[in-house]
Amino acid sequence: MSTLTVSIVMKTILEPVELRRIENISGDEPDDVFVCCGSPEERCLGSVRRLAPDYESRAVFLIRYTDHRSSQREKNIDEMKEKLDKVGELFEFVIDEDKPIPVINEIARELYRRIDSCEAPRVSIDISTIIKWHFLIMMKALDVRGICDKIRFLYTEPKDYITDLFQPLSFGIHRIFPVPTYSGKYDLSKDILLVLLLGYEGDRALALFEEMDPTECLLFIGKPAYHDEWEGRTEIMNSGIINIVGESKIVHIDSRNPVRVYERLKSTLRSPQYSKYNHIISPLGTKPQTLGLYQYLSSNPRDTVLIYGSPLRHNEPFYSEGIGRSWLLPYAQPQGADKDESNQSLL
Repeated sequence: MSTLTVSIVMKTILEPVELRRIENISGDEPDDVFVCCGSPEERCLGSVRRLAPDYESRAVFLIRYTDHRSSQREKNIDEMKEKLDKVGELFEFVIDEDKPIPVINEIARELYRRIDSCEAPRVSIDISTIIKWHFLIMMKALDVRGICDKIRFLYTEPKDYITDLFQPLSFGIHRIFPVPTYSGKYDLSKDILLVLLLGYEGDRALALFEEMDPTECLLFIGKPAYHDEWEGRTEIMNSGIINIVGESKIVHIDSRNPVRVYERLKSTLRSPQYSKYNHIISPLGTKPQTLGLYQYLSSNPRDTVLIYGSPLRHNEPFYSEGIGRSWLLPYAQPQGADKDESNQSLL
C-alpha cells in the first residue's frame, strides 16, 4: 500500500501499516501539527528520519523531559531539532515527569487552537517514546476536545531490546499511584482483579502485584511478538509473577494492533467471569497496547482504576537499541460509549 493511499484511508485501516517514508497526510498540503518526543532511546529519531524530504507541518511540537537528563537524550534531541526546524515552526514543551498535567494540558489546548477552524485537521503524533501514563493523560485531554479520531498515530519499534535477566530494564519502584483522570468508580463491596499488560519489566509487575494483593490477577502477554526471535521473552522476564499466579492466568493479546487490543480487553474483562470484580489495570507492555488500552478505557468501563508503578531509574545502557520499523497504527473510537465526565476539571 503506498504512503499516499495510506494517508487517504488512515482513519479506516484495521491493521498497522508499515511506513518506510512518512508523507503529508493530504498530498501537497502541509500538515497542521506534528508531535514527537525526545528520549535516550535512538528510536525517538525513527519517524523524524523517515519524514519525506518535502514533508511540511505548520507547527511541530517537540516534547522533552526535565528529569533524568542523559547525554544520549540531548544528542538525540539535537538531531531532532536540526531536522524538524526544516519541517515547520518548532515549539518545545518541557514536561516535569512527576507533574505532567499542566504542560500536557497546554499541548492539548495549543493543538486544538491550531485545528479548531480546520474542516479536515491534519495531525500526526509519534507515540514511540512518550511515557505511557503521560500518553494516557494526553489522550484524555485530546478526547475531551474531540480530537482523537482526527489523529494519525505513528509508532517506531526498537531494533532490539537488550534483555538480560541479570540486567533489568529498570531498577526498583519509586512509587505506585493511580493515574490522574482515570480514577473510575470503585465499588468497595467488590473484590479486586489486577490486570497487567506485561512487557520486559518483571520486577515492576511483581511489585504491583504484591502492593495490590488482588483476589484475582490476569496477565496479558503480547503474541505474536514483534519478531519471531523475541517469542517467549516476556514470559522469561516475568517468570516471577507467572510462577505465583499460574500460567492459566495468561491471556494473549496483540502486540502491535491497538484495535485488536481494545477488542481483546473488552471481550475478556466484560465477561461474566470477571465483570463481578473491581478492575485495577496497569500498562507495562507496548505503546500500541497502551493506545488500545485507551480505546477500552474511553468506553468508560465500570469499577475500573488505572495505576502505574514508576521505577526508581531506568537502566539506559540495557534498555533498547537501534531504530526498527515505523508503523501507522489503526485507531477506532468506541461507538456509543458513555463519556466519563469525572476528573475533566484536571484537563
